[in-house]
Amino acid sequence: MNLVEVHFAGPDKFVLVAPGTTLLAAAGLAGVEVMTGCRRGMCGTDAAKVHCAPADALEPPGDHEQGTLARMGLGDESRLLCSARVVKGRVEVRGDALLA
Repeated sequence: MNLVEVHFAGPDKFVLVAPGTTLLAAAGLAGVEVMTGCRRGMCGTDAAKVHCAPADALEPPGDHEQGTLARMGLGDESRLLCSARVVKGRVEVRGDALLA
């Protein structure tokens, strides 16, 4: 199994996780605190800017996540950490989507 590297830019921490792991779970493993609400991809509390290498390093967003991101006016570079699942490669979480 190929592990996926998840880097959290703000605290400059990273962790290697199995494919299918959410970015929120990766944050917990890396010791990075993330404010969350519902954990179902509906509240948007954990919206973050992300950069993926390759571009498909994350699973595509599901309906709830897509709807929440659209409602919040966030673009393709933003994901909800509770919903976004890693697939391969490297994912960099660059910070709060509303502040970045």
